[in-house]
This record gives sequence, structure tokens and C-alpha cells, in this order.
Amino acid sequence: MSIDELISDEPRTRPCRVCAVEINAGSARCPYCGARQFKRQPILGWRGALVCLILVAAAVLVTRAIMQRSHSSVSYAAYRSADLAALVPAGYKDLFLSGPHGTALVGWRDPANVSNTETVRATRPATGTPNSRTAALAGRLRSDPGVALGYRGRVVFPGGQIASELEYTNGPHLDAAVFAFDACNRTIAVTVTITTTRQTLLNELQEVIPQSANAICDGPDFSGRDPSNPSIPLSLRH
Repeated sequence: MSIDELISDEPRTRPCRVCAVEINAGSARCPYCGARQFKRQPILGWRGALVCLILVAAAVLVTRAIMQRSHSSVSYAAYRSADLAALVPAGYKDLFLSGPHGTALVGWRDPANVSNTETVRATRPATGTPNSRTAALAGRLRSDPGVALGYRGRVVFPGGQIASELEYTNGPHLDAAVFAFDACNRTIAVTVTITTTRQTLLNELQEVIPQSANAICDGPDFSGRDPSNPSIPLSLRH
């Protein structure tokens, strides 16, 4: 073994910062006087503290966004008639709409802002496809002054229900979304229309209202007999 190898194997030493005795360079305290050899250092340092502050701020922002999304600012009331079922924003007033036999029509409006509305229409028989119906609506709206068409395409509700959606604006203060789909084994065409004066409110209502609306398949408005026609004899059950 060479002298260089012997020297390299010897432990490194340093003088104690208090008593100047040579001690192991890695010792935290002097074995003779007990003096601490290294000043106390912060665990993270200023760079680590800055990284932690950034991570905490990001976590707060993400948590706030999740909480705002999970705790909707809109509450809903359930509506169900003999022909239709839907969820309605709490506080909206029933417009008591009516349609001809074969069509069930309901609508609600916010009394505090009459531009905020919800309408559900169900018609039997279903003509065309949901996509063709929204395409026809887009064609009619395209010629209306002040109307700007937005997204039109397919959406899938939870559970697999496929619908065709059309979004449009009518001037600077009215946003609308129309959803068309078929119900009751494609025999009834359902159209849900939502209008608001705020895009953020429209986005929130779109996540709940369209997928909650549906036709009652055996509803009286969808039967083969028109009870309002006096020429049809009515048989009373005993």
C-alpha cells in the first residue's frame, strides 16, 4: 500500500472553532469543549420557503375552484306533470304554457329577470333527428338580426342519453342554449331551451336542466285520443 493511499484513508480534521483542538471535520460538536461547530441553518432556506408558499397558494386556488363548482349557487325544485318531468331553478314562476294535443309544453321565468327562462317541449311523433332539428333552428336563427350562432354539436348526458346542442346569443344581453333529443324509444321529440343574461349562469344551468328533463311516455298528451275533442265519447270508469 502506498503512502498516498494511507493518507487518503485518514479522516479529515478541522480545528474547533472555540478551543482550536483538531477534531473530525464532520463533528457537530467538539468532543473536548462541547462547542457547536456549525451555525443553525434554516431547514428550507429562502428558496424552499418560496416554493412552499407557491404550492400553498396553488392548493388554495384549486380547492376554492372545486368548492365553487361542487356547491352550486343555484338550487332547484322538481317539477312533474302527467306528461313531463324537469328540474326548475328555485324562484322561477310557471308560465302555464299550453300546446295542441300531441305536444306537452311547460315554461318558467325568473320574476327578478324576465330574460332568464326555461322551456321544455315534447312532441309526438318525433320528426327528423335531434341533429336535423337543431340544424333547422340554426337556419332560422341565422337570418334574424342581432343573433350570433355559437356551438352546435352532440353532447352526451350522464347515463348515455345523446342530445344535439345549439348555443347562440341574441344581442349583448341574452345567451341561449337549446338541447334536442328523442325519448320513449325515439317516439317523442324533446326540446329544452334555456335563456339567461349571464353566460356564467347559462353554463351552470346547462349542467343540470337538460339532462333532468324528460317526457312521461304514457302521458295523456301523447295518447292516440284527444280528450279535448268533444266528438270523442268519454267512458268513465266506475
